[in-house]
Amino acid sequence: MKNIKKPIIISGIPRSGTTPLGIVLSSIKGFSMIYEPFNANQGIIDVQFNYPYPGKNISIEQFQSIFNNLIQFQSSFKKGYLKNDSLAKRIFKTFFGNESSLSYFKAKKSLSTDQLLIKDPFLLFCSKELCLNHKVIICYRPLMALAGSFKRMKWDFKEFEDLINFFPPNSIKSLRFKANDKISSNVVGAIQFYELFYNYMNSINSNKNLYFFSQQKFSTDPIEEITNVLKWLELEVSDEIIQLSQSLNKGKSSQIHFPDQSIQHDPNYNKKFSNEYYKLVLTKEEIDLIDAFVAEERFELPTFGL
Repeated sequence: MKNIKKPIIISGIPRSGTTPLGIVLSSIKGFSMIYEPFNANQGIIDVQFNYPYPGKNISIEQFQSIFNNLIQFQSSFKKGYLKNDSLAKRIFKTFFGNESSLSYFKAKKSLSTDQLLIKDPFLLFCSKELCLNHKVIICYRPLMALAGSFKRMKWDFKEFEDLINFFPPNSIKSLRFKANDKISSNVVGAIQFYELFYNYMNSINSNKNLYFFSQQKFSTDPIEEITNVLKWLELEVSDEIIQLSQSLNKGKSSQIHFPDQSIQHDPNYNKKFSNEYYKLVLTKEEIDLIDAFVAEERFELPTFGL
């Protein structure tokens, strides 16, 4: 069994920079990253649904057992077939694995792994449990940009109806929001996710193991934001990390302001514009709804870890 240091968890709001942050940190010598092991479709076999919430939809003991098996490299993974997978992709997943299982086996087999990273937005509602013993980085971004990204990807937040049961009655104002011909279900889902996120984070007592990473700051000044998180982790800020952060943020073309509609992580477009392209995606009604909601709720993160 590998004798590795306690893992570092990268989680947070989906579409908030968990992937580029994971790429940067996993470039450090001796670091290996496991990609979304708690993704119910392609992750650990024992994970039956997205967004486990220890003590709510899964017992603390069961979650700890699944998590400990993962970091001790004793987990088994699903094939991760998707309904739109080509035959070639299904054959590849059958014999070699998917993005989650491949990253797991790479970390397990690597002789140089002495620090494990777990990159998984699906662990968001496990942060309170995880930061008791591990360093947890929570990525976030502005709601308007998040809604634009959800709509571009045609993502809904189907888990909302179950997760809302674990929050105080009447505390989630976005429950009343419904999609219509001018406001998409994707935007409603982004708003609902955002509100659950802020309510959950503000329920966590001050903890030195929790750090908030701003996707917005990373998109405009990647060097400063990466430097801050590395200092918090007590890691060296090398020239290689700075160069990688800049290249990931700039993309392959400084002229492309809008990511491809069909690609989750478009390597081409300039991420400096990642929080601006919502203007081309959202309707006036969606923008007005988000503006009014943010003004009413005044979302603020707890100050520890900043």
